[in-house]
Amino acid sequence: SFHQNCSQCLRKMNLNKHGGKKSIFGVEFSIILLIARIISVYCLSSNDSMQRPSQYYNDFVKNLPSLEGKTIAITGCSRGLGHVTAMTVVKKGGRAILLNRKASSKSPEWYHQLQNEATGPKPINIECDLLSFESVRQACQRVREETQDTGIDVLCCNAGIMLQPNKASVDGYDVTASTNMLSHFLLTKELFGQLEHASKNNGLARIVIMSSASGYGGPALDPTFFQRRGGNLGESTHASYARYHQTKLANLAFCSALKDRLESSNNNRIQAVACTPGVCGTDMFVHATTVMNGRPAPRSMVPSVEDGSLAQLKCIFDPTVQSGDLWGPGRDGKLEKTMMQPPQILVDEKTKKQIWQVCEDAVGAFEIQS
Repeated sequence: SFHQNCSQCLRKMNLNKHGGKKSIFGVEFSIILLIARIISVYCLSSNDSMQRPSQYYNDFVKNLPSLEGKTIAITGCSRGLGHVTAMTVVKKGGRAILLNRKASSKSPEWYHQLQNEATGPKPINIECDLLSFESVRQACQRVREETQDTGIDVLCCNAGIMLQPNKASVDGYDVTASTNMLSHFLLTKELFGQLEHASKNNGLARIVIMSSASGYGGPALDPTFFQRRGGNLGESTHASYARYHQTKLANLAFCSALKDRLESSNNNRIQAVACTPGVCGTDMFVHATTVMNGRPAPRSMVPSVEDGSLAQLKCIFDPTVQSGDLWGPGRDGKLEKTMMQPPQILVDEKTKKQIWQVCEDAVGAFEIQS
């Protein structure tokens, strides 16, 4: 059947992933491309918007600890993984600070849903356009005002885009680089004091960085993608995916570099951790398959968004997670830890220095004091 063929392809790609050898397109792109081809063979209709029932989420969430007294800032909460993450946070009693672009802020239904489900403080929505460094700085000022007494226990760098046009941000950088990496570096830099505040009050704070299996394998990090060259990085789908791969590798390099700098400054109260969602039924999945196949793949072919959120939730909630960890779904869908090192992940000392430098070039120096 169609679903059996999809499952066989997914299993084969997972086996290839664990073998450590990747093409330029990466694991996730190959999976989506295979799915798109199967859709063409089976001539499926494009109106299947139903998600597969969640397999792990409900039991997983039951065992998560309370977040009472904790403040969690999350980017990109209006839908997808960010919305599930924010919903879980507020249901567990945490105070959620929601950082969303203006277009999302005009659609209050998702926000009202979060407010209604909150068992603790009501969530706060703050406009934060990741395509404008000025908007990010203004959002950070609002966050500092809102958290002057509590600080931030977790900064969750969730928002991301994929297979976008070859366009420049407000500041002249590639839109994918600005959204996925540069603005999250700026957020971390600007809100680091709030993380320090919370870590002194509660003993621990975390930066959780959402990456992707698309960041695994080659090619290696190319600083050119993070320079002010937006609109001049290629028009093809192949070039668009290369930009995505670079940002997802950069996320992992940033996490590892941040962990090293925290350790060098003898700061063991703040942790940097990373996660990947696997392929799941997000709007990004629909967008990617539409770009590559001309029509969307059914969400029911892949795990639910709730199941895709588990690694991010673990990184937020689980006290046993260590700085520098990378969590994501394994071959059986259950979470596993991956080492952030070659040959599977091309993060080394050179790469960590490169990503820190290009980010500082874009948004200013970020020094972690001892």
